[in-house]
Amino acid sequence: TMPPALGIALLYALLTPSLSERKDAVLRLNKDVLSDALTGSLRQGNTLQGALGEVPLGSGRGLLGNGGLLGGGGLLGVLGEGGLLGTVQGLTGLRIVELTLPRVSLRLLPGIGVHLNLYTRVALNAKSLLGLLDIAVEVNITSRVRLTMDGTGYPKLVTERCDTLLGGIKVRLLRGLLPVVDNLLASVLNRLLPNLLCPVVDVALGLVNDQLSLVNSLVPLGLLGSIQYTVSSLPLVTGQFLEVDLNTVVGQVAGGLVDYPLGKTEAVPTPPRVPMPPLPPMVDTSSSQLGLSVNFLSSVLSVLQKEGALDLDISTGMFPELPPLTTSTLGALVPAVFEAYPESRELLLKIAVPEAPVVTLKKNKGVIQLMATAEVMVIHPDDVQRSLCLLNINTSLLAQFSVEDNKLKIGVSLENVTKRPLSLLQVSLLEMLVDQIFDVAFLPAVNSVLGVGVPLPRLLNIDFTSADIDVMEVSAQAFPE
Repeated sequence: TMPPALGIALLYALLTPSLSERKDAVLRLNKDVLSDALTGSLRQGNTLQGALGEVPLGSGRGLLGNGGLLGGGGLLGVLGEGGLLGTVQGLTGLRIVELTLPRVSLRLLPGIGVHLNLYTRVALNAKSLLGLLDIAVEVNITSRVRLTMDGTGYPKLVTERCDTLLGGIKVRLLRGLLPVVDNLLASVLNRLLPNLLCPVVDVALGLVNDQLSLVNSLVPLGLLGSIQYTVSSLPLVTGQFLEVDLNTVVGQVAGGLVDYPLGKTEAVPTPPRVPMPPLPPMVDTSSSQLGLSVNFLSSVLSVLQKEGALDLDISTGMFPELPPLTTSTLGALVPAVFEAYPESRELLLKIAVPEAPVVTLKKNKGVIQLMATAEVMVIHPDDVQRSLCLLNINTSLLAQFSVEDNKLKIGVSLENVTKRPLSLLQVSLLEMLVDQIFDVAFLPAVNSVLGVGVPLPRLLNIDFTSADIDVMEVSAQAFPE
């Protein structure tokens, strides 16, 4: 079978702040993702074990004895001693011995949560005066579940109501069929099983809630950075999907990485915020959808720039494709260098990105404006470095996006580059060398950093690897006033 479709939208909006609330990422899940998460939690070994064991029958001498549930003075005492139930007088030790893995179905309740239905088969046994009874019953568990937020800001599914509906009941006594107690057992089991099986729903939802809480997390970015994802408001439930709005704090980590809400990051200054527009419609064939704002991408690049991950020092021999970085090589282009250094000396090229790159998203296109400086250093005896010249280099990089290992990978290629000297050297003589250095050394280094990937938020074990990616620019005209 084909895996369900996944989608990531990178969004840039030309909006006034009043048109969009504070959020940097949006996650949407359809009901099948919730259903799969619930089925997975039920498969865990201990989930169903809690329902197994002895069924409490109350005071008296068993199920059908005087004072028992069905005996004299009990629920069905009208049948009494000597009635239809005389053959199983003294039934005791009713136990649930097996509970098959429930079949899960659910539907979303807009503005509330989910209506959950679990179909399972329950096997019970008990002792009677005539021998061991084996009982098999089909059970439909229905539950109304509300999506809330707990006190720490985690989304949480809470059971509001739970009921059970019994199907066919089969009873075997001494390897034979005993049909006369079907209706009576149904009455008893209808009373007993909700208290035993509804906690199974609570345990399964608890495991799903554990997965939901993972969306609030602190994940590493680069060597010193981090991304903190937090749910910004009560998730939205529609008839088609569950939508979770996320805030992101991209910053520097002080000390070790710890999970939110215990950990705090040092935020990195970012460009002015661009409000995030709504996601495009989610198609019926998609299992999930993730929207990331241009603010988020700008913050990521700001952190990488601040920690120096985009800077690069280049010396002779680091890249075989480049000519030797010496004063002789440069002097062949600029005679003034040869006159100043008639004896060849090694050069060190220090490329730095002093300002945060600017990210722009347009229709099917991502552009990163990056201003770099390239300083040429002459290495003198005793490793003394002296500056020979400094260039300002303004570049426009085309960005391509992909997802691997649930990380957003960014690859860049050169759109154009403009060079302006801060010394008397003529840029026209250096253009070929600088272009070659950018193609061979700088761009691969940037792609190596960005190729590590940006960890995406986790919700119910969704993996966005190989997701379809749309880059969109949305204008204010697309939204109602």
